[in-house]
Amino acid sequence: MKFFLNILVVCLLAAMPFMRGEAQRQQPVRIKIERADVLRHDDKIGKNTQSLNGNVILSHQHTFLHCDSAYMYNDSNVVVAYGNVHVIQNDSIHLYGNRITYFGNTNLAKVRENVRANKGNTWLYTEYLDYDKSLDKAYFYDGGKVVNGDNVLTSDNGLYFPNTNDVYFKDNVVGTSPKCDMVSDTMRYNTKSEIITILGPTTIVNSDSTIVKSHDGWYNTQTEEANLLDNSIVITGQKTLTGKRIFYDKRNGIGRVWNDMVLADTVDNMTLHGDYGFYNEKTGAALATRNAQMIHVYQRDTLYMHADTLQIEPLDADSSRLIKAYHWVKFFRSDIQGRCDSLVFDFRDSIATMYKTPIIWAQDNQMTANEIKLFTKNQAIYKSELIDAAFIISPEDTIGYNQIKGKLMTGHIRNNELYRIDVSGNGQTLYYPKDDKVIIGINRAESSDMTIWMNKKKISNITMRVSPSGNMNPPFLLGENECKLAGFSWLEDYKPKCREDIFKKMEIAEGVIVKEEVFEGFSFDELGE
Repeated sequence: MKFFLNILVVCLLAAMPFMRGEAQRQQPVRIKIERADVLRHDDKIGKNTQSLNGNVILSHQHTFLHCDSAYMYNDSNVVVAYGNVHVIQNDSIHLYGNRITYFGNTNLAKVRENVRANKGNTWLYTEYLDYDKSLDKAYFYDGGKVVNGDNVLTSDNGLYFPNTNDVYFKDNVVGTSPKCDMVSDTMRYNTKSEIITILGPTTIVNSDSTIVKSHDGWYNTQTEEANLLDNSIVITGQKTLTGKRIFYDKRNGIGRVWNDMVLADTVDNMTLHGDYGFYNEKTGAALATRNAQMIHVYQRDTLYMHADTLQIEPLDADSSRLIKAYHWVKFFRSDIQGRCDSLVFDFRDSIATMYKTPIIWAQDNQMTANEIKLFTKNQAIYKSELIDAAFIISPEDTIGYNQIKGKLMTGHIRNNELYRIDVSGNGQTLYYPKDDKVIIGINRAESSDMTIWMNKKKISNITMRVSPSGNMNPPFLLGENECKLAGFSWLEDYKPKCREDIFKKMEIAEGVIVKEEVFEGFSFDELGE
């Protein structure tokens, strides 16, 4: 036991010089008087207190304090200075004010009245500023303004870190610059990079009235680029772009969106959705992919269309454009549904063209061809063209199907109802005529060209031209195959029955479903940019 006590004593004795050195190093540095016109002791103010007047200069750890007059409290190592106060920190940071209380032991300066802080081309104006030299932190409250070149920012409260050039603004933040104005709850501004970090609800209005709204992200006031998070919004004229993450390049007018993109056009009542997409506000070009969907609101109905990729392509200066849909295209509206591999809608002539295995279901009619065109006017379809291998099928009660076939068909629509069909080339029909709602047979007719008239969705009359022929037989005399024209394929299983069905993928091979799946989409968070 005695051995261990001896070892302890030796260790303590060896450590004493080091401990004394540490204690000496931790002693507060005294504030020094560099000069004053008048210096006197004034015990009436306080014990061991000095009064300084006229051209006063004090120093403390690379900091110089200039003022008209001051009181130095030697016991507490505190100075209270008045009149034309000027603090110089490391020859780079300047503080000005009418009054300052400087605490030498804690390196804290409290500047009051007409306060100005300066570093380089950055000025901070306030009435109340507390500057902690040790933490390089200046806290202003009850209102402050930062002027950095052409950028001016104000707030109720804030923190300024001169060494990192960061200023935190809190409560009623307002910023102005030649390029934009902004209001915010909380933000950080770097006076060197001139980048704003958005830390709370923020609205930025650019000089051309483009509006940016976000809760999280950053905005470069020089390059006008922004990285916006947390379901941000960019509003340009009549179009609104939203998403979980938006990279917005104001100079080039481009916004790129990751996750939950929505591009809304209030003029056309149309929105574009996708997991990824972009929008060019200068040209009007847009793209959505991965779980892409277009929603178009009509006067009385809404069209929902899905594809792997949806694209808006501007054409010329008069705002004409194309809407292109690629792969696994499906659409649903209460009065018409369809699917194809790809689709193009041309705003110049209001024609939608469907390519590769197109199918349309409308008014109990199924229409197929190698290519289908839909002609619209005032947002309503008035004509359809079925080009090459055209086929129209409609069920007739439960007994069979009315059928029309030809090389080219033109369907005429009035009041949202098909009333006439013109068939050009190899025209064939098979339908079930009725007498007083009772089926009286199966009528089969052929003609190179023909016109079919419809009434209440049923064939009422047929005009045949060029080598017509036809016959009618009782239904029970014909076999099942004789009740179908060559190429017949009833594709009801592919029909979207509701808006959710447009996300089901079906692969057609000779009229048979060989693949069906529901596209679930994915998150770009898993992939990065």
